[in-house]
Amino acid sequence: MNIATLKVHGGDDGLADIRDGLPIEPDGDWRKGDVKPDGRVRIDSGFYVRLATDDNPDELLKAIRTFLAESSARGIHFERADVAAELRISFSSERGADTPTLDFSLADLTLLVEMGINLSITA
Repeated sequence: MNIATLKVHGGDDGLADIRDGLPIEPDGDWRKGDVKPDGRVRIDSGFYVRLATDDNPDELLKAIRTFLAESSARGIHFERADVAAELRISFSSERGADTPTLDFSLADLTLLVEMGINLSITA
């Protein structure tokens, strides 16, 4: 299953501004001082938004593009001193199967940069 998630973290005021304008409700959040599963204490607050879960990489990319376009149209950007954002894409496939291909266009990458979103892809 392939998953695309947006992780946003930082100061509470900046997070509240961004969260209010998102086209999708966050799936989970944490507060500064919360204890992580590994026992460490969180140094800031944040939330996760699941953008898509799909075996088809084209459908995954379509959902990412839709989210980015809607967020951009709403004036949301993450290029702020008090907030950081990361688009996390994770591929998992059966052992021995080919790793899916995800083809970002230059326009996709430009939008990520303009919106201040880092990109992390894992297989």
